[in-house]
Amino acid sequence: MSDFQPTRVTLLQRLCNNEKDELSWNEFSDAYKRYIYLLIRGMKIDHHDAEDLTQASLLGIWERISDFNYSPDSCKFRTWLYRIVRNKVIDHIRKANTKKNKKVDIPNAATHENPEIEEIAEKEWRAHISDRAFQNIQSKFSEKVLQCFNLSINGRSTSDIAKETGISEQTIYVYKQRVKDALCHEIRILNDKWS
Repeated sequence: MSDFQPTRVTLLQRLCNNEKDELSWNEFSDAYKRYIYLLIRGMKIDHHDAEDLTQASLLGIWERISDFNYSPDSCKFRTWLYRIVRNKVIDHIRKANTKKNKKVDIPNAATHENPEIEEIAEKEWRAHISDRAFQNIQSKFSEKVLQCFNLSINGRSTSDIAKETGISEQTIYVYKQRVKDALCHEIRILNDKWS
């Protein structure tokens, strides 16, 4: 498969049981850091603050993870994680309001009353998994195959891609389908293995 090792349920259980060794935490951070960043950016927080809040959220998760009771039927881990991230964003905005003595609205995605929390977390999760899956499969394809695929997902027509690359349209269709099949397969693998 890929050199990226997805977070396993056993890792989550180790962390929840106060077995916070450096290797487990690094594995967890590698798996979730980008997802946390995407969640924060999804709440309309600028890049610089989102990076700081990602670190603050990871620290908050580190401090509270032993309180999480792993039970995917009652609460998905990523929903619990989203709530911690959301609270960090709200705290950040409130502190900024106090310092600047002005009112900055808390984004709808971050409010406690938002019934769409699961939907937002799920949307960002799908984006995160798709990005990770594409990173994982890139080494399986030549530069030309990836170029054709990238041009096609950026809206270029097959005939335009053929003219630009000198590759026949039929071959471009084959390339695109191979990458799409590999991507779908990798997404299924990651969805099965990530908690």
